[in-house]
Amino acid sequence: MNTFQPNTSFRELYAFGKKLAIDLSLSENPLGCSPKVSLALTQLFQADLFPYPDPDCHQLKRAITKRFQLEIGGLFVANGSEAIIKLLPQVLLRTRDEVIIPKLTFPMFEIASKMSNGKVIFSEMTSNLDIDLEDIKSKITKNTKLIFLCNPNNPTGRVISKKKIVDFIKSTTAAVVVDEANIEFGGSTVIREVKRLKNLIVLRTFSKGFGLAGFRIGFCVAHEETVQILEQVSQPFPVSTVAERVALIAFSDTGFIKKTKEFMKGERIFLNRELDKRGFKVFNSRANNLLVRVPNPSAEFVSQLNKKGVSVIDGSSFHFDRFSFIRVSPRLRETNLKFIQVIDQLLAEVK
Repeated sequence: MNTFQPNTSFRELYAFGKKLAIDLSLSENPLGCSPKVSLALTQLFQADLFPYPDPDCHQLKRAITKRFQLEIGGLFVANGSEAIIKLLPQVLLRTRDEVIIPKLTFPMFEIASKMSNGKVIFSEMTSNLDIDLEDIKSKITKNTKLIFLCNPNNPTGRVISKKKIVDFIKSTTAAVVVDEANIEFGGSTVIREVKRLKNLIVLRTFSKGFGLAGFRIGFCVAHEETVQILEQVSQPFPVSTVAERVALIAFSDTGFIKKTKEFMKGERIFLNRELDKRGFKVFNSRANNLLVRVPNPSAEFVSQLNKKGVSVIDGSSFHFDRFSFIRVSPRLRETNLKFIQVIDQLLAEVK
C-alpha cells in the first residue's frame, strides 16, 4: 500500500508563484479563448447550473472520439490533466516501482511519482536539451513501470518526432505517458497510436491552446483497461456541466486554434530575436514557452525582474543544474515589449 510522503507536495510547483503587472509566467493563451465560448457563457441559465453534471462527459467524449477516430471506452475526462498525472502513478505503481523522467521537464511528474512511493530515475538531456530516448532506454529495467515524456517538452518547447516516440514505445513494456499539453502549438500527436500500442497513454488539456485554464478540464486516451481503473478511483463528478459545455465549443472552433498557433509563432520569433540581440541564449522552441539562459543564480535575476514588475518562471523550479535559466511564456506584443524594456533597464544598470 502506498504511503503519503509529507515532504512532497504539489504546492512546490511553480504554478503557485505570484503574477505581476508584466506577466510572462504561466503558459496561458494570450488571445484568451474562442469568442464562441465567451458568447455561450452569456447565455447560461439557472437550469445549466443546479443539476449534477454528467459524470462521464458523454457529449465531449463523442466529439473527441469522432475527431481522432477512437473508441469511447479508451477516453478518460478529468478535472484538468494534472488530476490524471496525479492518478496515474497511484494506479500503475507499487512501492519502489521505477519511474523514468527526463531531467528537464514538467516537475509534476516527479512529485506525483514520489507521492505514490515510486522510485524516480532521471534521464539526462542531450546537448540541445532534447529528451534523450536512447538514454531512457538504457535506464529501463524489469522494475520500470512508468515513463513520462512531454511533447512539446516543458520548459524547452522542444519536439520529438512522432516516429521516434512510436518506435520508443514499441521497445518497452512499461507504460509510457506522452503529455501533449502544448501540442496545439507544435509537433505531431500520437493520440491515434493508442489503438495499437497498449502501453501508450496520451494526456491532453484545454488549458493551453484552447485558453480554458480557469475551467480545469483535460483528458487522456489509453487502453480500455487503464481507463476503467482510472474511472474506478476518480471522483464521482470530475468535470462541471459548464466546463464540459465550453470545452465542447472550444474543441469545435478549429479556426481559433489555428489563429493561436500563428500568433504564438510570431511572438516567439519576436522575443527570441530581441533576447538574442541582447546576448541571451534562447533555445529553439516550437511551443508556447522559451527557455532563456541567464546569469547565475537565476533566483537573483528573477528577483531583479520582480522588483520591476515582471513575473517569469525561475528555472530553479525544474531542478536542472547544468546552467541557470528562466522560462518565458510569450504574451501580447505590448506585454512582450514591456518585458524587453525591463531587460534593457537591467542590462544598463550592470554596465
